[in-house]
Amino acid sequence: MTDLHTDGNGVAGLLGEILAVEVTTVVRRCHSCGAENPLGAHRAYQGAGIVLRCPACADVALRIGVRDDALVFEWRGTFTAPRAQQLS
Repeated sequence: MTDLHTDGNGVAGLLGEILAVEVTTVVRRCHSCGAENPLGAHRAYQGAGIVLRCPACADVALRIGVRDDALVFEWRGTFTAPRAQQLS
């Protein structure tokens, strides 16, 4: 490790902050059409797994595989999550 990089453990707090938000309110910018919508507005399709699709162009936003021991997921696009209020 150097001053320029660390491993994922070095940003554990930030990763925890990202994953602790109300996920339906996270805004996704589609990498295909540029539309910005909260994840709660995306269309969910179920089959062998779950696929969330952009409500504007139907491109894949999120794929989720459900296993007995884990959730497997792939994100696409740019996601903006609100930050919790900072305590003084």
